Amino acid sequence: MALRVCLLAVTALSLALLVKAWKSDFLPLVRIAAALAFALLLISSATPIISYVEGLIQSTSAAGYSPILFKALGIAILTQCCSEICRECGEGGIATGVELVGKLEILLLCLPLINEILTLARELMELGS
Repeated sequence: MALRVCLLAVTALSLALLVKAWKSDFLPLVRIAAALAFALLLISSATPIISYVEGLIQSTSAAGYSPILFKALGIAILTQCCSEICRECGEGGIATGVELVGKLEILLLCLPLINEILTLARELMELGS
């Protein structure tokens, strides 16, 4: 897998340098294509890891939380990739906005989990009194 990633990186870098010398207007498209190729490699290599972690989670009492965990992880990775592409294209403000929206999306996704934790804490405090 590491060899494929390195070959892809060298190919994308070579293509980017050629496009930059030839017609720099197309450079953002090369960067986006490279980012998509890396994302596809990431997804294909992450599948066994996700299956393994999901098996571990299913064997515990936290089985109901695995969809939230994987959705939050997906949002974080997607947000990071998108913001890096924006920064590469010189749009730091858009990148910051994407990151902020991603963080808020994860917070919204976790609200039911936060509610459960606060309810459990309240019950524990009542037991201690």
